[in-house]
Amino acid sequence: MQIFRSLETVPKNEKISLAIGTFDGVHLGHAEIIMECRADNSCKSAVLTFDVHPRQFLYPEFAPKTLTLPYEKYAFFKNLGVDYVIELPFSEYRSMEPERFLDLLAQSMQLRQITIGFNFFFGRNQKGNADLAFWWGRSAGVKICVAEPFLKNGMRVSSSAIREFVLSGQMRNAASFLVYPFLISGTVRRGKQIGRTLNFPTLNLETPEKIIPPDGVYITQTVFDGRQFTSLTNIGTNPTIDAESKQKIIETWVDSDGIGELYDKKISVYFLKKIRNEIRFSSKEKLAETISNDKEICRNFIKSNKIKDLPDIFQNMD
Repeated sequence: MQIFRSLETVPKNEKISLAIGTFDGVHLGHAEIIMECRADNSCKSAVLTFDVHPRQFLYPEFAPKTLTLPYEKYAFFKNLGVDYVIELPFSEYRSMEPERFLDLLAQSMQLRQITIGFNFFFGRNQKGNADLAFWWGRSAGVKICVAEPFLKNGMRVSSSAIREFVLSGQMRNAASFLVYPFLISGTVRRGKQIGRTLNFPTLNLETPEKIIPPDGVYITQTVFDGRQFTSLTNIGTNPTIDAESKQKIIETWVDSDGIGELYDKKISVYFLKKIRNEIRFSSKEKLAETISNDKEICRNFIKSNKIKDLPDIFQNMD
């Protein structure tokens, strides 16, 4: 998959089927749009998105944090078979009339099809919508496909609903709406190494600039170097170890012997289920006992649930 950051660099000798949207989280509705985009085998499939979420630019004080960082989202696109990603600077296009924006796309590439969601708005004052795109496409000779709402268990799948699930720790519900479970990825940093004294050595990640689940212990899957491991992840401040600390810590125990030192290794941690809140224990011994029980709960969950293969985000990066 190739990533282009201007329309001028998009290949001119290829027919393009284009999906346009924000695609935060890459949920099941987004997957439907991408599948429709890829349906014409005579075209290269391309996803057009912007360098920031429009709400972060227009209404920063009200905009929620994102579910996915750009490189995570693009790795998911690659895993879904997308050929090209076109990332445009939102500031340069926010005030463009919607018809002008569509004309510019048609002038910049051999555009054969555009696929958007039913609730996608674009252009100056968000005046562009599915109806406008449809009538523009009739005159421009470009097929316009509009994806209908995607329903799961009677609920409309949306990034907003998934954010609510994540923020309340409902990771199984979040995963049921997403193509891949909620993810935190990054580089392993050196911590205080206290986990080693509890027979619970952990990999520490910095808190990313995105939505984070509430403090607690989670069953996760950790992926690095193309390998996938069962894991437990704790989010919180480690109150048993340091009652005064306010620093958020994300630490993951991998259920495998002999993985070696992973400092500076890039890992992907997928969240499957929350098993308990983070609490302060009366002693390190009580904490160690609870961690042992957490491990057992984690292993039993993995045994009784089919866990699919998950992308190594950093292996998917160009």
